[in-house]
Amino acid sequence: MATIRYYLRTKSTNSRIQVQLSISRDLKLRTSTDLVINHSDWSSDTNLPKQNNPNNKILTRQLRELSNTLLNDYNSDYAAGVLFDTNWLKEKLDKFFGRIDEKEDDNIFLNYIGNFVDFKKGIASYTASTIGKYNNLKVRFAEFQKKRKKNYLLEDISAKVLIEFKNYLIVDCGLLDTTATRFIKNLKTVIFDARNNGKTIHHQIAGFSTGTTNSEHKVFLSFQEIEKIKNVVTLNADWNLAKDWLIIGCYLGQRASDLLRMNKRMIYTKTDTDGNAFRFIEIKQQKTGEKVVIPLHHEVEEILKKHNDDFPPVFAGNIDSNFVLFNRHIKKVCELAGLDDKVKGKAFNEIDKKNEITETEKFKLVSSHICRRSFATNFYGNKMFTTPQLMAITGHKSEAQFLNYIGRTADDWAMQTAKTFRELSNQKIS
Repeated sequence: MATIRYYLRTKSTNSRIQVQLSISRDLKLRTSTDLVINHSDWSSDTNLPKQNNPNNKILTRQLRELSNTLLNDYNSDYAAGVLFDTNWLKEKLDKFFGRIDEKEDDNIFLNYIGNFVDFKKGIASYTASTIGKYNNLKVRFAEFQKKRKKNYLLEDISAKVLIEFKNYLIVDCGLLDTTATRFIKNLKTVIFDARNNGKTIHHQIAGFSTGTTNSEHKVFLSFQEIEKIKNVVTLNADWNLAKDWLIIGCYLGQRASDLLRMNKRMIYTKTDTDGNAFRFIEIKQQKTGEKVVIPLHHEVEEILKKHNDDFPPVFAGNIDSNFVLFNRHIKKVCELAGLDDKVKGKAFNEIDKKNEITETEKFKLVSSHICRRSFATNFYGNKMFTTPQLMAITGHKSEAQFLNYIGRTADDWAMQTAKTFRELSNQKIS
């Protein structure tokens, strides 16, 4: 006859309660219930918790219920000819306690985000860059929960957890506040996707504000600074090429990943109803997968003429090397242009090996992304261009995204409105 016995293997304040199912003299199945008790509260006479407090009484009742369940399952499975081993016992314990399969259950956040990424890979609108940021989130959150010694379910992720995760990213990982905020935004995207698929999420998530990724330190090149760059004279061939690419970039408004792969085959001419011919370049953005069409500014046309109606040569055949060299050379070009005013911006700290906000000469803060931001910022200030026109070139999906990108604040909006009010008032007076 099968019997159940409980026992402790250690004498500590958190001793795990072990269970033994004795089927015969030679077959005894043992494993941990994962329930814990202070060994001083354990009775060696009854092999159950002492009845000296309410918690122990509840624990005893739970163990007795487990015994009855195991014996009933044993009898049913014995009659069905089931093979009994430790795995059988563990499965019965998992079923009794309602435990989940941590490898398969997609109520676990890390499992869900894994499935989320796999699904998105099959959608054309999701680029490698987008997939990469969610994989990065998965890695960071796995490290976070390892430190917390907890596997989070979707419904466990509350506002408190989001705050703790953000603090972990800033304090432990050394990320900037704006970068950490992007991680939280991406995490919320995954959580809301889970809700849309019928999963239970924490009620605090919908109302939780992630904060803004807007930074007060948006570095860009003004038209006056671009003129200084145009006037740089150098015998270094790479610096001259970098100068041309930098100027082109500030008038095309694209990321370096798109800018540095442009060629004359992407250019075409279109004529309006009045017979006026205009030249455009069409490119599919690597990050977003969106097609953008950009009219060629006369500054761009001037540089194309220098290179036989083509774009300048690149610096290397390898894409990554190309970016590195471009970033390195444009810093030197901007230094030669005298862009040495002290400004605040994001720079890489070689000692700590992380980005940080610092005050330094402007040329040191120049990177390839300054092209797109300079285009957006300079032309946004021109009343001849609407925001949707500029967004069609930069690829931003919403006006809020665009304004956040160039660092516009409520004060900027207020000043712009005040100036418009004054213009209207002056028109009325005149």
